[in-house]
Amino acid sequence: MTNNFFQKIITNTEIVNTLSEYYDFEIVDHTTNTNDYFFKADQEINVIAKDASGGVFALIHSGYSDIFPVVYISSEGQAGKVGRSLEEFLTIMMVCPYWRDLLKFSDEGQLSEMIKAQPFLIEDTLEDFPEIMSVKEYVLSILSLNEVNNPVELLHKSMVSEPHVSIYSLEDEKFESLFNSFVVTDNPLWKSKM
Repeated sequence: MTNNFFQKIITNTEIVNTLSEYYDFEIVDHTTNTNDYFFKADQEINVIAKDASGGVFALIHSGYSDIFPVVYISSEGQAGKVGRSLEEFLTIMMVCPYWRDLLKFSDEGQLSEMIKAQPFLIEDTLEDFPEIMSVKEYVLSILSLNEVNNPVELLHKSMVSEPHVSIYSLEDEKFESLFNSFVVTDNPLWKSKM
């Protein structure tokens, strides 16, 4: 794997620690041996990071020298492409650290429902991590990434765009989509604020 952007990340200890602490993105020794991580894929992928729940992030070998889409594989049997490149995914993650919940509250992949959930997720995130905005600015600056105005749309577009990758359990059961059936009104606290 020769992704220069990934090399820029792993050579900066402060960025590696920040991604782990604030974004639940812990860099691991990259490997193509997915059996160690409970799954297999229909394309060659390199596992590059994991999260606290046992999910992993992997780069899909797309055939382009420095463009590797990012797939997230949860420990609960769901998977999806969360960035059309590592740069795009990290930008989405910086601007929307609650990206998993956007997919959870998507009414099976409806962009409009994801957009409805975003203000509630922003409020919840700022309540838990009031410093997240300055952390975001710091990481974006160090990695030379530009903030995007439409991160929800980018995440949705990535999930539905090519290339698609199919992830299977070691028993050959296909993983489900990261899009879930929850809607904003399924959250009682959010519903009370509407």
